[in-house]
Amino acid sequence: MHTIHLLLQRIPTLFEKDRLPRAFGWSLSKQSPDWYARDCRNGNPTPPFRLQVIQAGKRRGWSWCTFYGDHLCEINWLDPEPSRESSDYETYVEDLQRIEQHISFYRGFHEPPTEMEYRRLCDGLKQRQRD
Repeated sequence: MHTIHLLLQRIPTLFEKDRLPRAFGWSLSKQSPDWYARDCRNGNPTPPFRLQVIQAGKRRGWSWCTFYGDHLCEINWLDPEPSRESSDYETYVEDLQRIEQHISFYRGFHEPPTEMEYRRLCDGLKQRQRD
């Protein structure tokens, strides 16, 4: 991820901003001991086994996400947060708010949850839907 970050610093216009999250197709292999199947009950999200590049303003990072990117884990930032006095800060905050709307189910996780943690999250969602 660090190499991709350096490439994007050198050539910031390599990808259009809205295409950046899907520019690289990395995902956890089904042969990985960390891979597990989705809990299909009650419309639970798939496990976050895909990596995507995140950009908010000029700040970049990466996150694990579901296959379509509709549910994210927490962002692993590669750049520091811009100062409040910078000209880019307002754009950064607006972009970050838009991105953080997708960090709900996996809030608190910087990497995919274990299978047991995932099942617990799914059970919690099922319980909230009943209430």
